[in-house]
Amino acid sequence: MLSRRGVLVAALAAWPVVLFGCSEESPVGVGDQVLPGEPVTVEVKIPWSQFASNLETFGGYGRTTDLQEGVLARQYQATLDARTLMRFQAYPLSATVRDSTGTERPDFDLTFLGGELVTFFDGAASTNAGTPVQLTVSRTQTEWHAGSATWDFAVDTVNDRRPWPEPGAGPAVVVDTTLWTPADGDSAIFRIDSATIAAWSDTTDRSMGALIEVLDPGYRLGMTGALLRLETRPGSNPDTIIQVESRISAVTFVYTPTPTPPADGVRIGGAPSWRTILDVNIPAQLDGFADFCAVVSCPHALAPIQISYAALVFTSRASEPAFQPSDSIRLDIRPVFDRSAMPKSPLGASLVASGIGRAVAPAAFGTSPGALVEIPFTTFARDLLRGEDEDGNRPPGTLALLSLIEPFSIAYGSFEGPGSGAEPYLRLVLTIGPPVELP
Repeated sequence: MLSRRGVLVAALAAWPVVLFGCSEESPVGVGDQVLPGEPVTVEVKIPWSQFASNLETFGGYGRTTDLQEGVLARQYQATLDARTLMRFQAYPLSATVRDSTGTERPDFDLTFLGGELVTFFDGAASTNAGTPVQLTVSRTQTEWHAGSATWDFAVDTVNDRRPWPEPGAGPAVVVDTTLWTPADGDSAIFRIDSATIAAWSDTTDRSMGALIEVLDPGYRLGMTGALLRLETRPGSNPDTIIQVESRISAVTFVYTPTPTPPADGVRIGGAPSWRTILDVNIPAQLDGFADFCAVVSCPHALAPIQISYAALVFTSRASEPAFQPSDSIRLDIRPVFDRSAMPKSPLGASLVASGIGRAVAPAAFGTSPGALVEIPFTTFARDLLRGEDEDGNRPPGTLALLSLIEPFSIAYGSFEGPGSGAEPYLRLVLTIGPPVELP
């Protein structure tokens, strides 16, 4: 966008400008200010106190189960513990079996003997960096609700709040322990006994489920899915053992500690997700900016058409070590229709032109804080200054910063807030001059 603007400014500067009128008349801009005879482009960085106020962070958007993935951790960064819970679909009622004549027929008389639980992991989202880690799977004993379960509560819904007998989804009966060695692939396999297979077959039992943990301390693992392989003996051919499959019907994870709202600064992402909102305005008059006033006489009344580019600029800072991202976070910005209804106010469409958010590398929130992140919102800035959008509606004066997908991961992104040495600012690129028409 900036390179295109540079070409446009160069073209405008090279185009002859013809002025008509009496010798006493001078070309003037907005507010009868004397302007140069040709357009000029100048950048202005407006500090927080002159364009924004009322920064506030809200949490609780989405649920961990929305991720449809798991997280495992044991004292990661000496802080985070996380365990994954899952349930399985109803077992297949029949299987195709070759009988004594060699003919394949459906067999509805299946006896389940045991099986394997195959779990899959995302190496990029896991911090063990190739180190083998020990995992365990257990059978849950308490009724739990996938949509609301937390570290402390098995069920946490309206008018129904039941704690786990033991925080962290306990007690549970250990079924098997295995090793995940990333060098051998992205999967780990648990051996499941017949008693557990029988217990997991009852989909009406709300206590039914698998609890998966990592036993080695110091790691956080990203789990992408699981598959239950069932070994069964068909009635039509009892000398044969065949495998059928059951997939996950529900998956979530519980973790501790739960992050608390930041005392200052900006936070987005996490599971459930965080959003940060702020009130914004575009100054109608500019003054006191030395570089700007050296080119254009000040005070200068700003017109919407003069805004070639507008962006909010944030400086990243390190998130809490246990919640630092291992993958890029996509930052989005949307209008808030009714601030008084927060945290439940509906939001408008994304103001990021691409519609896919602004990607920020994970290092910006961990090993390399201090990265400048620009979020363009040029059209909205013009509308805000004008007082109406193209449909004649008054644009909201409150914006929300959030993750493009909520939730996206257990990790979250952090930025410096107002009052810090790297507080957010508004970057405007202005093209100011008399009207010019290109042929």
